[in-house]
Parts: sequence; C-alpha cells; structure tokens
Amino acid sequence: MAGFRRRLKSNIITMGGILRKMARTKNPVLAMTTGLLVLFLAGSLSASTVQFTLAHNATSNVFQSYQPLSDQLTSASLYFGGDSEGLSLYGDFNLSFLYKYSGLSSFAGKLGADYLVPAGSRSAFYFALEGEGVLFRSLYDYFNHGTIRFVANFKSYLDAATIVRLDTLSQLRDYKYSIFDYFSENVSLSLDHYFPSKTTLKIEAGYGYKLYFHPGIISSTGEETPLLAAQVSSAVGLGALAYRGPVLLPQAALQGGPGGHGGPGENYEMGGSYSIRGIPYQTIYYTGSQNIQIASVSGLLAQGLGDRFGLSLGALKQWNLKGQNPFASSDELFMVENPTYDQFSWEGYSLTAKLTALLSENLNGAFQYDYFSRKFPGIDSLDLEGNSLGIQREDKRHQFSARLQLDLRRVSLFINYAYIKNSSTDPWFTWDGNVISGGLTWNLQVTPSR
Repeated sequence: MAGFRRRLKSNIITMGGILRKMARTKNPVLAMTTGLLVLFLAGSLSASTVQFTLAHNATSNVFQSYQPLSDQLTSASLYFGGDSEGLSLYGDFNLSFLYKYSGLSSFAGKLGADYLVPAGSRSAFYFALEGEGVLFRSLYDYFNHGTIRFVANFKSYLDAATIVRLDTLSQLRDYKYSIFDYFSENVSLSLDHYFPSKTTLKIEAGYGYKLYFHPGIISSTGEETPLLAAQVSSAVGLGALAYRGPVLLPQAALQGGPGGHGGPGENYEMGGSYSIRGIPYQTIYYTGSQNIQIASVSGLLAQGLGDRFGLSLGALKQWNLKGQNPFASSDELFMVENPTYDQFSWEGYSLTAKLTALLSENLNGAFQYDYFSRKFPGIDSLDLEGNSLGIQREDKRHQFSARLQLDLRRVSLFINYAYIKNSSTDPWFTWDGNVISGGLTWNLQVTPSR
C-alpha cells in the first residue's frame, strides 16, 4: 500500500493552499470541517482500514409530499479506522449531491477517537469522542452545523449465550440558524439471548432527552431577530421579552400549498428557514429553552431457517413523555437530514418483518416490510391551502424493500429497491414513491489484524 500512502501525502500538499484559505474563515462550522480534513488526511496514512463507498439513488418523490417530484442523489464517502484495541482514531468524509435540487447537497466530515477498556474476561467498556461538521450549499446554509458527540457503552456476557449492554449517546449541536441548536442524551439497556435452535431474542428499553436552547429569539436591537420577526409588531416583540411565552405570527405567515406559497418545488427555493410546504419553521417565538423527553421499548425475534435462510420480526413502541416539536412543520426529505425531523419529533409504533437468503457463496438477498404509525406532538394538520384542520398530524406508512449484495474479496456491490406509501391526516404528507439504489464498497486498505 506504499503507492496509496504516497498519493495521500501528495493530496495533502496539493490541498494545502485551499485549506489555509478555508482556515481563515469566520464560520465556525467551516473552520471545524477544515480541521477535520487535515486530521483525516494525516490519520488515514496510518489507518489499518481505509474504505471507499459510492452509491447512486433515484427517487420519484424527493420531498416526500403529495406532489411527486423526482431527483437523483449520488453520495461518496471515505472512511478510515484504526485498531479496535486500545486508543484509535477514525473518521470519514461524505459528499452528497442532488442533481435537480442541488441546494440540498452537502459535505460532511467527522473525526473521532475511541478507547476499549476490558473489565475482566467477559466485559468491556467502550468510549468514543467525535467532532463533525456539515456544510450545505448557500440556499440551505441555515442547515450548516457542527456536532460534538460522546459515546459510552458497557457490554457483558452473562453466560455464553446471553449479552447485556448499556449504551449512552450525548450530542451537542450548533446550527447556523440558531433556532435548531440543541443538546440531546439517549440511554438504552438491551438484553440478547441466543438459543441452540438458531433463535435470537433481543429486548431493549430506551430513554431520550432533547433540549432546544432557543427555538425562538427576539432581540430589542433586531440584531438576532430571525427571519420574519418583522411581521411581529415592535410592541408585541418587546412585550414577549418580559412575557417569556409564545408569540404567534399572523395567520398569513402560516399559509402553504397551492393557495399559499405554492408546491414543494417552488417552496424549495425559499431556503432552509422555511418548510417545504412554504411556511416558516419558526412561527412561534420563545424567549426560553424547551425540552422533549421520550421513552421506548423494542423487541426482535430472529430465526435461522436451515443454512441459507433467516427470518426476523421486530416491533418498537415510543412514547412522548414531555414537550413537543417547537416548529411549525416537521419535514422528512429524501436522504437529507432536516433539523425538524428526528426520533424526538414523533410518538407511535413500528413493525418489521425481514427475510434474508444466502443465494450463493458470495451473493446475499433480503426482503423487508415495515409499517409505521406515528403522531407528531405540536404539529397541526393543515389542508392544502394552509388552513388548520383542528387535529394533530398522524401518519401511517407501508414500506417494502428488496436488496441484493455481492461480496467479493475487497469489493461489495449492491442494488436496492424500495416502495413507500404514506397516508396522513395532513394531505400534504399523503404520498407514495419508488427508490432505486446501487453502489459499491471498496476496502482500499485492510491489515491482517482486521
């Protein structure tokens, strides 16, 4: 692999001038990504694993709304990792490019260090600290963010067939558009048991906490007033500083759909402070922080069927314990992270059935069905004119997928098809669509220890 290392060194020299210019920026997210790039290139020289992944995806409904608009997305990533024993560095860079709606394209860089601490012959602690930066193109640069992430796990074999595991994940995320800034904490406890009959049983319980630091900002000077704050009168705005409560924007600001701001294609041009349905994400202005708390339980039952087939059934139930989404809408975009949509946005349940097959020595296949039933606390259903229907948004989704993967010595090739049908009490989010994906994973460098 000497030639590969020489090429990486050459890349560092070639990019030196670009990196120096980027490092002088006043944008903290961009500066973080620059630092990650330097450390990534340096760390990859001594990595025991270097892996390149390339995938191309075509979807018939990129905005996952009632009006289907197609697009294609190509993603490329480069990952490196050290040895799994002791302290090691790892990281990756990912480029995601959309062809028609390229404003949602992004570049991400992550660097982490992890440490494995044995605790006797059957147990171990695992710790990891990561820094990550994500940059979008200028139209959606409100989604730019930097993240500090800490992972702490404990795993122990109670006996030869039973594993107990405790996982914690802490995240601090800072966005360019500060209404999205948050801290979150997730804790889960799981138990796995393997039976002689080739049966695996897993149960898990989880708790999540998310704190939005300032989902709305009102400033008497106007320097920190978010977009559309001018629509709130100065008297109302100053009063809200003392009131410490919500201030509603005029009803006109809530209009969406054909009778309001238009369809998803037109609303996309409005940028990252607006929902795809054309309403500003921040229609309620708070001067204090808000938190959301969730709890969940899940189970998985997997059964081997001979030497070539396997069947698994899974279920998850999630409750909203406190708080609700502070934004006017919760948008799920195709393979693009939206800060208003994540596991804290909903409550409900899901069911999964999956059949796997070993078709030949190197060829694997999988068929999967998923059902989701989700309610969105704090999000009202609107008609296509943007008028409230007086009920909370609730979605039900059926999803079918099939996958083939060919594993060669250093390269894995895959192709995937999925069909999704989503029904909602909000007609904007009643939609269906198809996704076709294909790509490869190439292990560029693997030491014998791996």
